[in-house]
Amino acid sequence: MIKFAGLKSFLCSSRFFYILLFTITSAAGVLFVIHTKQAQDEEMRSNLITYARTIEKSIDWQPFAKTLNTDPDLIKVEDLVELNSKLNSACRVNVDCHFIYLLYLDKTQSKKQVRFLLDASPQPPSEISKLAEIFTEASDELKRVMKIRAPIVEGPVTDHWGSWISARVPVTVTVKTPNFVMLNVDVAAKGWNKRLLSKTLFPALLTLFFLLILTGLILRNEYVENLLKQLFDSTTVLSELAYYDALTGLPNRRLLDDRAAQAFKAAKRSKQMVAIMFLDLDYFKAVNDDYGHEVGDRLLVSVAGRLKELLRTDDTVARIGGDEFVILLPKVEDEQQATVAAEKIIKALTKPFEIDGKVLEIGGSLGVAIYSKSGATPANLLKCADEAMYSAKRLGRNMFVVYADDILTSSEI
Repeated sequence: MIKFAGLKSFLCSSRFFYILLFTITSAAGVLFVIHTKQAQDEEMRSNLITYARTIEKSIDWQPFAKTLNTDPDLIKVEDLVELNSKLNSACRVNVDCHFIYLLYLDKTQSKKQVRFLLDASPQPPSEISKLAEIFTEASDELKRVMKIRAPIVEGPVTDHWGSWISARVPVTVTVKTPNFVMLNVDVAAKGWNKRLLSKTLFPALLTLFFLLILTGLILRNEYVENLLKQLFDSTTVLSELAYYDALTGLPNRRLLDDRAAQAFKAAKRSKQMVAIMFLDLDYFKAVNDDYGHEVGDRLLVSVAGRLKELLRTDDTVARIGGDEFVILLPKVEDEQQATVAAEKIIKALTKPFEIDGKVLEIGGSLGVAIYSKSGATPANLLKCADEAMYSAKRLGRNMFVVYADDILTSSEI
């Protein structure tokens, strides 16, 4: 049993370990996937910034520096025709480039607005934004970076043109001037999420693989633990069958012998007495004959319960067969203590028992033997108690007899 208990403890600790490992792996896997996705997203955004900077550097801005550094309200559309052509040509180089335009931050309004300076996108005229037109899709983040004059990537966003991601970089010749201008390149975001997925697929599958392995280990651990539990349950049942009476739940002869042996060893060390009482119910056969064995069995259960109520925690009451019970008192100071216990037992059995609405009156014949006055071994002491019980039967029943050096002392209640 100790080995089984240790194995069960190990399995329980393994289960906790597997669940903890499952939780840690799940959390680590999710964090790994998120990190990979963020790293890939940042890399793609950085590439877009580089692409937009490349376009910005490919254009000679010096001929337009004076125009761009003028108050936007003073700029005319014809001033931007040549710049429009250069930007339009730069956008055509990349098939993914669909919109390219210049934005500025209107400082004259109480609430700052982002406005178009030039929309050079290769689109139909109806789709081209006009000079000083408000950029309605400007986010607060865009307004913030335009104030600090830093690059930014926004999106992907979806509108009636499709799905886009926007790279916005400062125009070099305006960075240190009052009228700051930002170059914006809108690139089709087609495949953006696919590229992110392709980078995160491996860590996600790797995490899933380990989680499946851990799930299998947890299920296997559960299976083994269930088998072990069944083994424990069957072992407990076998133990109860081996040491306890199936009807009353009292210890049987085997457990009684073990406890008696332990009591004798303790008595030798402490110089105390051990008392054994052999009880046989009076008129029990008549109950079985008149009312049947089912009522007789219930009566035995009631007798067992009544006997247990009378005894101390260290005492043992056992059923050794039929209507025979043995009471073991492992710590007795003197003979009087044993006889007082015997008197209580006889009195308790004279009280009627009510079984299924039937009032049954029985009694008990009790033999008492005390170590070290009668018998040197538990078996001898039990034999002496048995003889004393038969003496009580012969003397008229419903009494106890104390066995003492071949002299029987009787007491009738």
